[in-house]
Amino acid sequence: MNNPTLEFLKNEAGEQEGLSDAGIETFRDDPYASCAREAGQNSRDAGLNNGKPVRMTFDLIQEPCGNLPFYGSLAAALDCCRSQAHAEKEKDFFKNACSVVSQDTIPVLRISDYNTKGLTGPPEKIGSVFHSLLKSSGISNKDSETSGGSYGIGKNATFAVSDLQTVMYSTLYTEDKGHLCFAAQGKVKLVSHEDGNGIHRRATGYWGYPDGFRAITEQNLAPSWMKRSEIGTSIFSVGFRESPKWAERMTYSLVSNFFVAIQKNEMEFEVDSGRIKINSNTLEGLLSRQDIKDAAEESGHLNELEFAGQLYRCLVSEAAIEEVIDILGLGKLNVRILTEIGMPRRVGFVRNGMLITDNLRNFGHAFSSSRFSGADFIALVQPCDESSGKLLKKLENPAHNAFSAERISDPESRRSAERAMRNLGKTLRQMITSSTKVQTEDSLVLDELGKFFAYQGNSESEPDPAAENDPETYTYSATRASTQRNSTSTKEVGGSSVGGNKGKGGGGGGGGTEKPSRRTSVNLEDVRNLLGSTTHTRFLYFSAPVSGRLELKIQATGVNTPELLHPVKVDAAIIRGGRILVDVVEGQRAALSIEFDEAYDGPIEVEATSSGEGNAE
Repeated sequence: MNNPTLEFLKNEAGEQEGLSDAGIETFRDDPYASCAREAGQNSRDAGLNNGKPVRMTFDLIQEPCGNLPFYGSLAAALDCCRSQAHAEKEKDFFKNACSVVSQDTIPVLRISDYNTKGLTGPPEKIGSVFHSLLKSSGISNKDSETSGGSYGIGKNATFAVSDLQTVMYSTLYTEDKGHLCFAAQGKVKLVSHEDGNGIHRRATGYWGYPDGFRAITEQNLAPSWMKRSEIGTSIFSVGFRESPKWAERMTYSLVSNFFVAIQKNEMEFEVDSGRIKINSNTLEGLLSRQDIKDAAEESGHLNELEFAGQLYRCLVSEAAIEEVIDILGLGKLNVRILTEIGMPRRVGFVRNGMLITDNLRNFGHAFSSSRFSGADFIALVQPCDESSGKLLKKLENPAHNAFSAERISDPESRRSAERAMRNLGKTLRQMITSSTKVQTEDSLVLDELGKFFAYQGNSESEPDPAAENDPETYTYSATRASTQRNSTSTKEVGGSSVGGNKGKGGGGGGGGTEKPSRRTSVNLEDVRNLLGSTTHTRFLYFSAPVSGRLELKIQATGVNTPELLHPVKVDAAIIRGGRILVDVVEGQRAALSIEFDEAYDGPIEVEATSSGEGNAE
């Protein structure tokens, strides 16, 4: 039997193939994040479903050139391609590639998974998982119709992080009878070229047995760094494009995309030889860790990381409402909605434990945050039966970031999917509107208590000043209730009554010597409030017709004289003398999270004044 070697296919038809491989180019914009996402998805689909999480490791190793089994052949091929390159892009690529292989060691990204089935074979059997990965194009061989991958192009993401566009694979799997099997092979994607012997070669080459370009099946023929002792798969990006923050960039991708699977203990990761551990215990911290946020921001993906963090809060918060909906033609989906100040008013769709998109734009529901009124919210939607997961997979695009019925060929099935998805969008919109609208207080006529309160009319008798009044029989004189706010219900601050009488020249407790500040009443627009998680907290929303500093006084307006509520903590504002000082912008929606010193769950009244005061320090 011939020894394993690297050999490129003969180009007998004289086809010209360049570097712009469509599969690889798909992941060029953010290669590290794409590599992590696609590898994670493939390993999740190969999980054993035995109640244990799929575990993955992403490690950078430095291998001496002599440990690369086809180093000489690869270096020669790169040199031929460089000498024959014409396009500027190809010249730059091969100049850098030749520099990489000229070093003493070659960086290799090793991605290994555990508690998976591995790349099941036989390797040369058309249709097997191993064969589909190495020698198929546009084919996805997954056991489940609800698996993550649909198009078979995700495997190219590993080539995108290789400066040599060279990837090697090794796997340990079991046959039907339980016998352990090993397989390994390498694949190189360059350009069509003429080799040193004058033979025209295609862009693709394979490392393995040259007869039939077959995988090796004996572990002793593989280099030590490719061998496996546990069932599963290892992928090696040879000539890894090393970056100072490669680990953080892969981490933000893993936590942003797989936070649901991680939280459910279905997946866990270790990055950079265990320096970064990703599991259900570390997930929350990683979503907000500064170095991870910095890496996401530098790559232009901070918004995605923050969105994942908000969806994670929706997933774990006890304050979120949860409902299972059944959509005709689609199936059952789990919907969680969290109403909380500061949330982005967005909807996240998760399939197979992976975040896909925040909209159903192709079905008439963009879910733009500006189109939702009411309180701030975040919503999480994911299929919870085989039917819904299967259809959503069919609608998912190759980039795994949108749904579209145009991907279904059959016209009737396509129309059915469109109806179902439009119905889903409509149902979600109704649920969100119902969950976030401000609950109004009904007016109640309390007949049995009416005689204790002022009303228009005449009394029938005068009270006996010498006798005790019987509240059951005595009728009080009818008087109009004063609309003046009673200052005795406010707290004393600094020796003067806060919010005292509003009459001209009326001073506080300072003897009337201090000139009162000029205040202007401000009519707030669209004022709404919601109770928080306790009766001590509220969320207040409003729009102001002016810009500047406003002073807010919040009162309890129950059946008795309105009383001032005293805030002790307010986000994005300050407290002074029982009032809230907040800076506003004309026409811009303001949102405050307020904690009061006492519990109160009744209706409130908000008074706003503008004093022309500058910003608080």
